[in-house]
Amino acid sequence: MIIDNTIRKLGCLWAMILSVLVPASARVYKLDGTIGSQYPIVIELQEFDEGLYSGQYAYCSTLQKNGDEKCSWLLINPSYKAPTQQWTIRDCRPEPVETWYNVKFDGKRLTAQMKNIQGKSYDVVATVIQQARDDAPLTSYYKRHIGEMVCDLDMFNYLPIKFRLINLMELESYFTLKNIYQTQGDIEYSKGMFYGSGFMAHQCCDPATVWAYDTDNNSFYIWIRMDNSDYWWSESGNIPFKFQEVVNSRF
Repeated sequence: MIIDNTIRKLGCLWAMILSVLVPASARVYKLDGTIGSQYPIVIELQEFDEGLYSGQYAYCSTLQKNGDEKCSWLLINPSYKAPTQQWTIRDCRPEPVETWYNVKFDGKRLTAQMKNIQGKSYDVVATVIQQARDDAPLTSYYKRHIGEMVCDLDMFNYLPIKFRLINLMELESYFTLKNIYQTQGDIEYSKGMFYGSGFMAHQCCDPATVWAYDTDNNSFYIWIRMDNSDYWWSESGNIPFKFQEVVNSRF
């Protein structure tokens, strides 16, 4: 079946709205910080409008213990009550687990007060360590990496790509893509597309995946085969024949 770029289950209506209304000036940020001045965290944010953000954060100890998995992260969404100053935090089920109040972020430093479902409050402080535009064409990025493996350049964790894939596929499918991509080939180029393929180690062809970045329209296409079923995603809203050809040539 074909799954277009409509987001189905992000667990929050705000996330659904924001995924459609991404302006041309969108930016992404990665921050290092602490909660309660003692618990190290990492935050990843996407800016959808001035003062309006969405993203995720994780405790460094959780990432070290469980790895970069879906449930290692908590989802950040604007609150209905005060979207530019209050954030609702949800877990991977997703269920509300925290609220961040008095959020202040100037593109360099973030401060907020967090209250969890147990009623405990902590200060949140974080500093930007990386930022980039997530809407700029990625042609030059892929040109530099033709012939390399995705694992060598950590492509799926490059923030401008990561947020686009999460918006396109939802968080759960994004991590499925990452988990499948173990045995892999080099990044190639043909018919205006940079693309690559991979499958789970010792399980050739199912599950398997192919991705492509189309330079003609600045769009990603994703294909996943799992349990003998095929799933497709497209930022442009359709699956071009040239991408289907690539998939058929690989699997």
